[in-house]
Amino acid sequence: MKLTGAPKLVVWAEKIRKDRLKVWEETSPEIFKAVEAIVTGETSADWWIAHKDKGLETVCKLLRSGNLQRPAAAVRKSSAQAPKKPAPKKE
Repeated sequence: MKLTGAPKLVVWAEKIRKDRLKVWEETSPEIFKAVEAIVTGETSADWWIAHKDKGLETVCKLLRSGNLQRPAAAVRKSSAQAPKKPAPKKE
């Protein structure tokens, strides 16, 4: 699956993805087989770069929490969409 992002980041992320998939498959073949379709479906170059040193256990925790996206991107996205609350009135 083709990665998305800035061209230079995509080139780097493709190398990272290839390495991570190989390491995850070799270290935890049964777990990897169960989540392979999900992690190989991740197309964000940023995500692969952010998780370049993460083990399969960490990725599985993200899957269980329903947050396979890059944490910083998710935080930025949610804070940008959250309505601002008015400051409390002082009496």
